[in-house]
Amino acid sequence: MFWTVVLFIIGVLVCIFLLLGVVALIKKPKSIYKYDSNQQNPLEGKLVRFVADEFDKENADGVRGHLVAVGESIKQRGLYKDVIKRLLDVILSFCGLVLLSPVFLVLFIAIYVDDPGPVLFTQKRVGKNKRYFAIHKARSMKMGTPHDVPTHMLENPEQYITKVGKFIRAHSLDELPQIWDIFIGNMSVVGNHEIIGATQKNPVFSMVCGF
Repeated sequence: MFWTVVLFIIGVLVCIFLLLGVVALIKKPKSIYKYDSNQQNPLEGKLVRFVADEFDKENADGVRGHLVAVGESIKQRGLYKDVIKRLLDVILSFCGLVLLSPVFLVLFIAIYVDDPGPVLFTQKRVGKNKRYFAIHKARSMKMGTPHDVPTHMLENPEQYITKVGKFIRAHSLDELPQIWDIFIGNMSVVGNHEIIGATQKNPVFSMVCGF
């Protein structure tokens, strides 16, 4: 009886994994703007340098300047990065999606009840090799909020944040959907990082977006 239950659970998990894998294969191309050349990053695959310029528009990090290509990115390939790390990302993200599914359910219901509309939203981010991808977040702001505008750049941003949004932002629950971005390969489990600090300390850099 015990082993029957164990085999049943394993079978269910395998089916869920295969289903999510198929969905990931379907969603992946659109998430990296594969079919929209206008949305692709002209600096993709380039080694870039940040050039400070006070005449440029202030970016989302509160810095004025722009990036210029200084060469081709050096791709360091190896068994760990190409196989083992990706395998770990898939396993960890799949476990996260399964184990946190009740949290996702409660979170999405709370968001919808508080402010009816899509419970998720996407924003363009820079990932591995400067490739643009659509990052997923739980919606913490009202439906009428300007899209693709960082919170700190909004006039009186508090007026846009929902009641549930304040709670999920305080506990970083709005970031949980990014586990899906890890599963499909747009992000990786790399721990805490700070892009602003990295660009200031290392003017020549290659960004990796992580969770």
